[in-house]
Amino acid sequence: MGTRRGPALAAAVALVVYLPSLAGGFLYDDIAVVVENRRIQDLRSLGTVLRYEPSRPLLNLTWALNYALAGRSAWPYHLVNVLIHAASAALAASLFLWMARHRPGPYRRGGAILGACLFAATPMAAETAAYVASRSTALAALFVLASLRLAVTAIEAGSRARLTGAVGLFLLALATKEEAAALPLLLLLLDYFFIAGQGGRALGHRWRWHAAFWLLPLPGLMARRIVAGAWLPAPYMSRSLYLLTQWAAFPGYLLRALVPLDPAFFRDEAPASWPPSVATMLWALVAAAVVSAAVLGRRRFPDGSFAAAWMAAALLPSSSVVPLNEMVVDHRAYLGGAGVAFAAGSALWRPERRVFAMALLAVLAAWAWRYEWVLADPVRAWEDAVRRSPASADAYRGLADAYAGRGDPRAEPALQRAASLSPRDPRTWANLGVHYAEAGRLTEAVAALQAATRADPSDAKTRDNLGLVLQALGRAEEAKAEYQAAAAADRRLAQPRIRLAAILLQQGDRERARALVEEAARLEIDPDDAQAIQSLRERLR
Repeated sequence: MGTRRGPALAAAVALVVYLPSLAGGFLYDDIAVVVENRRIQDLRSLGTVLRYEPSRPLLNLTWALNYALAGRSAWPYHLVNVLIHAASAALAASLFLWMARHRPGPYRRGGAILGACLFAATPMAAETAAYVASRSTALAALFVLASLRLAVTAIEAGSRARLTGAVGLFLLALATKEEAAALPLLLLLLDYFFIAGQGGRALGHRWRWHAAFWLLPLPGLMARRIVAGAWLPAPYMSRSLYLLTQWAAFPGYLLRALVPLDPAFFRDEAPASWPPSVATMLWALVAAAVVSAAVLGRRRFPDGSFAAAWMAAALLPSSSVVPLNEMVVDHRAYLGGAGVAFAAGSALWRPERRVFAMALLAVLAAWAWRYEWVLADPVRAWEDAVRRSPASADAYRGLADAYAGRGDPRAEPALQRAASLSPRDPRTWANLGVHYAEAGRLTEAVAALQAATRADPSDAKTRDNLGLVLQALGRAEEAKAEYQAAAAADRRLAQPRIRLAAILLQQGDRERARALVEEAARLEIDPDDAQAIQSLRERLR
């Protein structure tokens, strides 16, 4: 099969497997990223769009373009994600075919294409391809694979023009998601295993070709150092414990890439503690054994060693220096899974194994379809999350939101279960407060919202909601205090200023009311806010 038909086949497999995800809606982080994210909802304010997540301007732009074309209709967002995954599968096939040319044996091309099809069909890509908020990972991987494909050609041909193009694609990847910073390591692995033939001296002669990729992330780090006062995000836990957690998680990522039959968009796995548990130590020892085997067996089993090294390198940014709240997440292994897919395809594409290989591909596709069916319905998705993590307050809170979206009375018991599992979590009490308020149970709403503000006094939205409920109960002075606290906690939030201005105007304090109205007008506002501001201005004339 030619260099064009192989990538086309991999892309077709990705489309066949993941186009059914267009039936899904918005789930979990999709709500914050798209539905409630006012910053991506007006392309005319391009600066606001690009600053939504300052380190990911290109990703922000894709959200804004999607919103401009589709609004809050979910299927176009899913379509873009699936097309990105299909393009990544095609690029993986092209890269794998290049890698296969550097391997002996009559079955190398077929193995490369099989590997790309496995990458396209794996259920472990479900979160990345079918979950809108994971576009960051998919798009960054797309640019990384494109950059790598061009870079290896540039190195072999000695083409500086191609190298410039590869560096430009790397810049686009970095503007999409920080984990693209793994690219220099991935390129080093491709050079070592496939160009240099595991010859360190030959690799050293090409250091200039690699230098640009290592230097490119530095301006971003320096800008962060200047703006935020730190090279990297501050750790929310001991960095040594975080590293131990991720080191112990590494074999699990490899295992799920090899046997991808346990996809999950939500995994509530606790970090390591000190002293570490027996399970943590065992997994850490397994990780050490895997790394040792990859190093020692790199000449006898180059594809297996390459796969393990590729996975480790791809995970490095999100599993070492940049602390993340979630300990284990499927989408982190998306790019790393490409190396595993290549090794699996190379091992399976033999005459005596081809029937098994085709059966495996069919099983993976069927399993991916099944999980797409789970993700297509928020209630099914969160019930699956609760089944996996029955002691997770986050899972029950997500399930409660899904129930509430349908007006299902099971929302309240789910929130109460979340509160019992994590009684100090302000998010659960805040959600309970909103639930009680919407049900007209205002006294209970006040108690729940006050519990949330005690746990997190800086949550401006919760304080604003508490002010609304207190105002509805006729407790204007208490409501004023909450609006003032909300405005102080978030200087970008217009609503508490508007509501406080309305109370002050009603009490006859026109000057303070006018000042608050004008202050709110200078902030980011939606059409409802703009209408409220206009109404207050007319009353203040």
